Amino acid sequence: MEKLFSTVYLTVSEDGPNVLRDYHGKLSPGGQFKIDETKKVLVAGGFPNLTPDSGIPLSPTLQLNRDMTSCSDTAMHLIAEAEHLRQQNQHYHSYLIEPDYRICVVADDPSSLDTFIENYGGILEIEPLLMADSHPNYSTASELHFEQKGSECLVSYRKRSPLKKELCTYCGACGESCPEQCISPQLFIDFNKCSFCKECEKVCEINAIDISGVEEIVLQAPAVLLLDDVKIELPENSSSIFREDQLPEYFKTLYSAEIKEVVCHNNSICQYSGKLDAGCSRCIDSCPYGAITKGESGISVDHLLCEECGNCVSVCPTGAMQNGYLADNTLLHYLKTLAIPQGAELVLGSEEELHTLWWYSRNSKNDNVFYMEYSSLRFLSRYHLLLFFVSGFSKVTLLIEESPRNAFLLREVTKANAIVSGLFDITFAQISAPSEFAATAIEESLHPLPTLLAVEDFTNRRAALAQILSHLITLAGKPLINDKFDKDFLSLSCEEKGCTHCFACLSECKTRALQTDEEQLSLTYQAGFCVGCGVCVKVCPENVLSLGSSSIIDQQYFSRVNLAQAEPARCRECGKVYGSKKSLEKVLHILSAKETVDVTHFEYCSDCRVIKLFEAHES
Repeated sequence: MEKLFSTVYLTVSEDGPNVLRDYHGKLSPGGQFKIDETKKVLVAGGFPNLTPDSGIPLSPTLQLNRDMTSCSDTAMHLIAEAEHLRQQNQHYHSYLIEPDYRICVVADDPSSLDTFIENYGGILEIEPLLMADSHPNYSTASELHFEQKGSECLVSYRKRSPLKKELCTYCGACGESCPEQCISPQLFIDFNKCSFCKECEKVCEINAIDISGVEEIVLQAPAVLLLDDVKIELPENSSSIFREDQLPEYFKTLYSAEIKEVVCHNNSICQYSGKLDAGCSRCIDSCPYGAITKGESGISVDHLLCEECGNCVSVCPTGAMQNGYLADNTLLHYLKTLAIPQGAELVLGSEEELHTLWWYSRNSKNDNVFYMEYSSLRFLSRYHLLLFFVSGFSKVTLLIEESPRNAFLLREVTKANAIVSGLFDITFAQISAPSEFAATAIEESLHPLPTLLAVEDFTNRRAALAQILSHLITLAGKPLINDKFDKDFLSLSCEEKGCTHCFACLSECKTRALQTDEEQLSLTYQAGFCVGCGVCVKVCPENVLSLGSSSIIDQQYFSRVNLAQAEPARCRECGKVYGSKKSLEKVLHILSAKETVDVTHFEYCSDCRVIKLFEAHES
């Protein structure tokens, strides 16, 4: 009997739930993978990079668990449903960009520009600049400055602009009056000959000539080429600036490309404040490609520079940075869809690593192991690792090399292990070189948690992490000692006597670590939700807030406490609370120095105040 490629696929049933079916057939690498065009295939086991034009969502996760584990038919069906959910909930923009042929070419010698334009003028859109000399066809630049802006370069310079052509009547007086004959019939002034005698200015009756006139120019180009070994200071990041001997490298950048905006940013839960230029900026610090910048509107991602390394997603404490392939909320629903054998080993790897593992070991079956494809393991944070732990996996193996480029992931693994080992004296997450990996069967009784946790739907990553940590500390029956986590667990304190309850601190707290009860006029705080961004400290007008490290993480750390309580100011007319007595007294004290201000009106709420003012005016 001919041996064939085999897999399973999930298809829509005409009269009931989705059905998981077996497939056996030929598979041609690089070609199409067709099952049955009459059936609506939701997802099938396979490798997208092997058959990219299949037109069917393919899942390495489904393929490996079918071939390399002892999953029951029911468990395989749930894996297929989870993979379909994952495929349906990928959220990112994708589009094609064409090569941009604009280039600014800078040279000392006009002949170099002539030669370059002759060779490449039919291909490239060239903006020529001279650093020296004078030429009728090229601008001579002085005070030339480059600035890298995202994937492009800003070129700013000054050029001589002695003639206002919109005013010139071409009377010819300037050419006749020039003793050096440096003004050509085409109105080009050769400054190599010009003595700046200004005779041309004197004879121009309409003031179209200013021999000392200059113009400030700023142009933006995707690339700059320096010919003739031009000597000029370059910016620290000069990725779009090329020397003449780097011309082949420049031409390699001219290609069509599909851009996937996989790294997504949600400003609504980001703890960086653009208007204050303050707060969390860990994503910027983690990006080795300069793809993340900050501005008045907040954090932004340049997807032309982004390499999808995942560092920014890994270090983001709130989940404002997300993996478009598998966002946090989708992962929660994914794990809830699976039937995870309690105590199982989770093996995570990229498609490439899992494909290689399957190729060499597809007939080696392991009980209590779940293989899961993850686009880039560097997207993972300690939150994700702990989520796997409380969902039922007692061991997590990441198929990746221990190299400096994976430093952020290694740090997250270390900190996740420190939390679990500090509470349960075990290490659950490990790094394994793909070539050295060997799955081990894990007994169900080895999982240390008697009760698993179904994390609530995602609001922000810090709130979800707080839920997980609170659950772990409860089950451990002891607190977590904060001696290995740097500034991961901070706590906010308030000098209550100095607080005027203006609540300015609330405006930028998007994780809701700070809240208020307007009726009770209390400022409340939950340390477990706080990422320690410090924006609240910066905006406090009374300077009564301060951040410090919490040495012990217990249930109190995840409870909401009162930072400051105020005595309410009630309207003299209707009794409505409209502020605090302390803030009212401060306002009245300031206004009392102004003789023309009737401060009695400030003893009423805004509604009653309008009525009182109207009555006073009528009387």
